[in-house]
Amino acid sequence: MLSLVSICMNREAHLRRAVPAWLGLPGVDEIVIVDWSTREPFPDLLGLDPRIRIVRVEDEPRWVQTYPTNLGVAHARGDRILKCDADCLPAPAVSALRPAPGRFFAGDWKTGRAAGKGSVSGQCLFAKTQWEQVNGYSELFRRYAHDDIDFYRRLETAGHARADIPADALDFLPHDDEARVAHQATPSAATTAAAPDVDAFLHRQLDYHEAINVVVSQLLPWGPWFPQARYETLETAREGRLLRLRRDRSREIPISPAVMQLAQGHALRAVASRVTRLPAAQIARLDEPSLLRLLAPFAAARPAPAAA
Repeated sequence: MLSLVSICMNREAHLRRAVPAWLGLPGVDEIVIVDWSTREPFPDLLGLDPRIRIVRVEDEPRWVQTYPTNLGVAHARGDRILKCDADCLPAPAVSALRPAPGRFFAGDWKTGRAAGKGSVSGQCLFAKTQWEQVNGYSELFRRYAHDDIDFYRRLETAGHARADIPADALDFLPHDDEARVAHQATPSAATTAAAPDVDAFLHRQLDYHEAINVVVSQLLPWGPWFPQARYETLETAREGRLLRLRRDRSREIPISPAVMQLAQGHALRAVASRVTRLPAAQIARLDEPSLLRLLAPFAAARPAPAAA
């Protein structure tokens, strides 16, 4: 049985265009959509096809991709999982792929970037038992990016070889990079008061968020020793096809301020090195106030985006 799993927060316009394409994929037995507190819920999508199920989580103020991804896979009934972003339009050949013991499929960001498709890495096809073996996606990633790469590396470490989903088999609905981080947390409380323009600038840099997650993954590697998030059931409706939940935030795994300070400092230096083109060794010698001053002209060159 093949379950297509997708997640969404306030990008339901993309979702509404993608779902009809997913329904046309051969071999898809169900579509599980996790609605992560979207402002305008979309239960009407259930009327399109009885294979659609919606799991809605209430009262989430910001987007954290790994929580809804794990939740969607946990609720999927299939033994094979096709994980698709809400803007992804896979070709029929993708749903025909067969993960097996020792093998899974994933898009490769390198071939995707060459084809002008920067999001291919997030699309994958795996056995649910493989996901269970590595305890799913790391819920210590609270920002955009690196969650998929970390998941694939842990699958490989567990003995499963990665096979590519060709980039030409994945198309995407257009949107800009700001849509990817629109509902993330602001990058650094420390910079907000000292340099609000720089703070907004960093928030728009995808590699800033990614660098933070990379450091977190190195200091706090995910595995079966961590519990996944727990949820309280609020309502079950539409013959079980619509489920409303609330996450138990009291059980959220804390990340120490020291780890976050280290991760944010590394990310700040990574962005500064890229935009200023100064040698990494020179950037490494600068303290945070100096880095903020260095980035100020770049931040002033473009106004902060309007609040979502």
